[in-house]
Amino acid sequence: MKNRFYYYQLLDEREEQLMNKAGAESFTLFIWLVLLSYLVAVLAPSLFNPSMMLIIIIIGTFYFFNRARSLGVTYYSRFHFTILGCLLLTLVITAILMLQNYQFNIEIYQHNPLNVKYLSAWVITYLLYLPWVFIGNLGLKSYGEWAQKKFEQDMDELESIE
Repeated sequence: MKNRFYYYQLLDEREEQLMNKAGAESFTLFIWLVLLSYLVAVLAPSLFNPSMMLIIIIIGTFYFFNRARSLGVTYYSRFHFTILGCLLLTLVITAILMLQNYQFNIEIYQHNPLNVKYLSAWVITYLLYLPWVFIGNLGLKSYGEWAQKKFEQDMDELESIE
């Protein structure tokens, strides 16, 4: 069965192995930091702040890119969403935001998830985030095309040297 939500093309298998190595190392760091934050939440709840999770995600992401660069990864695979994938991603973002919105504004919606204000907020939020997801997807697509052209140029240079 073909995946209809995203497009993925591998540029170089050696690069993929190095990316997997960097990903495994950053995932290990991420798990240890999450465990540490869990221990802080259990043993000293007054010191725990939910924004710690955001900081852990940012640290893990920076560690991943830095480790990939130090391993010598220069080509990232081509990856972008299809139109259906963009619509689904926007729906996921909207659902996360609207569930938090309902928790914080439950009195405004009169404890009714079918309130007209709440349902219209779903539609407005979806329509506000949809263009940004498509713009981000265009960025991913253009970066993938640029990386493939650079990869092909470097391969041509290697062949001409030999």
